[in-house]
Amino acid sequence: MYMKNLYIVEDKKITDFKKIEEYNEDFKRNNPSFKPFITKDSFETFLKEVEEKKQGIGNNGIKEIFYWFMEDDKIVGSGSIRLNPEIDEYTEKVCGHLFYQIIPSKRGKGYGTILCHLLLEKMYELGFKEALIACFNSNIGSRKIIENNSGEFIEFYYDENEENPNWAKNRRYRFDIEKSLSDFKKKNIGNEKYRN
Repeated sequence: MYMKNLYIVEDKKITDFKKIEEYNEDFKRNNPSFKPFITKDSFETFLKEVEEKKQGIGNNGIKEIFYWFMEDDKIVGSGSIRLNPEIDEYTEKVCGHLFYQIIPSKRGKGYGTILCHLLLEKMYELGFKEALIACFNSNIGSRKIIENNSGEFIEFYYDENEENPNWAKNRRYRFDIEKSLSDFKKKNIGNEKYRN
């Protein structure tokens, strides 16, 4: 499968709500009960909240930058970078620095690996040398994404407050960001799937 131009943009760069509606529709086709985290009515509130989160307002003091993941002119995922997850023990253990998700129609095709890579590139530009990330032990797709980006397994972490047994056991990973970016480049030399 050929991937087109893939890149990430910060939240305010997307002003055409039709693109976000298409993003939501992709999730709804896979899960009719899906509730979008952003709707036309909540769009302005969303933009205000993501600006506040960049400053750690309303987010337990955690500073977080939100990104849309684009394939040419279409949103195919979203992600964020938490700049200081260590100030909240739960966030550090269960989430880490990175969050990402891919629309259902693009899953299992390598998009998640590229989105994770692009977020790590951003972290490197921001001066980070290392990053932490966690995923549910049952989430094989996310584990592959992390490992495809040279994430090193640290430990299992059990979330005692989680009732769903599939979500209680988490795997924690560490990225040496420079090594991750270098390994990714070596693996993808001449690979037409990734262009930025």
